[in-house]
Amino acid sequence: MLTVASVFRSGGDYFPKYVRVLRDAVRRHLPIEHRFVCLTDVEVACERIPLVHGWPSFYSKIELFRPGLFDGPVLYLDLDTVICGDLRDIARLAGEVGFAAVSDPWYGHFNSSIMAFTMDCSFIYDEFASRPEHYQRVHRRGGSSYGDQGFTERRLRERDVAIEYVNRLLPGQVINHFDIGEYGVPVQDARICMMMTRPKPHEVEGWVARHWY
Repeated sequence: MLTVASVFRSGGDYFPKYVRVLRDAVRRHLPIEHRFVCLTDVEVACERIPLVHGWPSFYSKIELFRPGLFDGPVLYLDLDTVICGDLRDIARLAGEVGFAAVSDPWYGHFNSSIMAFTMDCSFIYDEFASRPEHYQRVHRRGGSSYGDQGFTERRLRERDVAIEYVNRLLPGQVINHFDIGEYGVPVQDARICMMMTRPKPHEVEGWVARHWY
């Protein structure tokens, strides 16, 4: 069965409502059997998988690759993704590719806001867990090597994993918030809107607010 996963580390830009909103949006737009889970350090309104490390900010997303968590394909969604259309095409990729992410709107490289995979990715977790402070220093600069996504991409490429990109395989289905101007005009065929920078979904009216509730 497909697992739709999210990660919520307390103390950052988000709050528990983000988990509930994402869970409800997935229910509305993914009419196939699935399991929705959140890796988190607080109580949330869905199945909870406890985070076991105190890794800060987005580095907690690397716990997604802990061994034994999932059985079957996984679709990961950042909490600040706004679901605005049918997710079946995107969810289907999770069962068809080894590993897929999205290409960054600024740099064109690997972005971890959306990930889909069937392969065993525990080697990513194992390597980071072996030297977390070291890798946080290595990946603290901006650009293509930044943060959890820079670390994840590097580990995948070391294994010669062919990384697919959701927004290239399904043109128009994944957009970012710069594509919708003043957040009032929906984009035809869009299924997910990524809001990686400010404003965040709870700070926006208009089109985004009609989908984020």
